[in-house]
Amino acid sequence: MSNVRSIAGRQYELLFGSDVIRDGVFLELSELADGVRDIMAEAFFYDELGYVVFNAYRLEIPYPLIMWLYDAVLKEGWPLDEYKS
Repeated sequence: MSNVRSIAGRQYELLFGSDVIRDGVFLELSELADGVRDIMAEAFFYDELGYVVFNAYRLEIPYPLIMWLYDAVLKEGWPLDEYKS
């Protein structure tokens, strides 16, 4: 599943995928420029552990994009109320 949005003249994408090695699923937030996907952030749901981790790969990410990623996690129904270290 992929979802594209334009903000301030730039193209961004949310991509849903599965990672067998980490045993879970993810939503990646990327900027699309000149046919290249530059991953900005990721939300990863660990199937076995049952929790979500957010990772940022840029120092600055516009707030509307963070909220877009967060809202997508909520729509997936991933639990955000519990973290087990």
